Amino acid sequence: MRINTLLPLTLATTLITSITNGLPTEELNGPSSPHCFPFSVSHSWKLSLDLQPPPMSREEWWCAQEDFYGFLGFSMPFQYTNMDYDVESISQHLVMMKEQFGATMFRVYIPESYNTQLWKNILQAAIINNMGVVVQVAFPISGNSLSLEAVLESTLFQVLSDSPYAAIAPYVIFAAEYLNEPVGDCDMCAAGSTGNPADPASLANLTQGLTNFRNKMHQFGIPAGISEDWDRPNLMSGPPNADGVGVGLGVIGEAVAPIIDFCHAHIMAYYHNIQVQDAWNYTASQVLWYKQYLPKLPLLISEMMWATSYNVLHAGGYVTGFAVAEVSVQDYTLFWKTVDANCKYLKEQNTAYFIHAWREEGTLDMLNDDGTVVIPNWKPQKWC
Repeated sequence: MRINTLLPLTLATTLITSITNGLPTEELNGPSSPHCFPFSVSHSWKLSLDLQPPPMSREEWWCAQEDFYGFLGFSMPFQYTNMDYDVESISQHLVMMKEQFGATMFRVYIPESYNTQLWKNILQAAIINNMGVVVQVAFPISGNSLSLEAVLESTLFQVLSDSPYAAIAPYVIFAAEYLNEPVGDCDMCAAGSTGNPADPASLANLTQGLTNFRNKMHQFGIPAGISEDWDRPNLMSGPPNADGVGVGLGVIGEAVAPIIDFCHAHIMAYYHNIQVQDAWNYTASQVLWYKQYLPKLPLLISEMMWATSYNVLHAGGYVTGFAVAEVSVQDYTLFWKTVDANCKYLKEQNTAYFIHAWREEGTLDMLNDDGTVVIPNWKPQKWC
């Protein structure tokens, strides 16, 4: 079922109920389905439309780390303020993610929120659809003014501290990400620096900003960290070995590791000149790298991707000479279905992932411009 019109809240709620009731019983009630949020179908783990928090602690509400493996959902960009970010429109997309792919969470990607309304709409849509959320405060990005990030933080903090959503928000928001690839994009690089994120002033910007953000999120009971590709030798990872992979932690990795609550990793064969048939081997080896060098941090792959064709937004596709990867609908499908086929490996490594992205990211998108999806009739495994 594809929903082509904006939905009133009551209709959206009715659709969610009918969709959930229509899922296969073994998927909903199988032995791997825990009684906790966001995976349980028990009424005890349903978000309340009256915005009342559940009658339990946040720790009792959320599934334990060992339950997080396999497919979670999609990165959902919110980077253009003139797009349809009302509650009904967001909910329409979430309905589709749940119905067609079995998503249980979504990741807020580079939100451009200079007032509190977008955060409120995101929370309301998540509550309607009983989905968990990873939020992100991502501007500046690639050189934007640092003042933009401060505004984004303030709008999020205001919603969490003084809004009708304040009490329920920790039961909706699983985690909060400070910036998006702050090292790779050098977003916290100090003015007048050489553009090296390991420059002392730039590193101080990142670690102090992250510490302040994390401390504030902890006041709301929500864990915080960064979302980043650690396959950056001599920066996030250490000096490269013969295979070019950094051994141990680099200067930034060592500084960041003690001040994050989780590892939201960008594992992106797409950008490492690896062809699609070898992409899973790279992904699996990177998972082991994180397990070896960041063993105490819960691991989630927040970004990995492939493209259906040349992607002008992200310098991707062999025609650019930058990301030398085979790109087509067939390669895109092969990449994601190969990840899904290795669900048992992800279970062994206690690693969950988001598909990047749902829309607005060019040919990385799962959602086509006409409202259809690139990989139809496919539900990646949540449990295996």
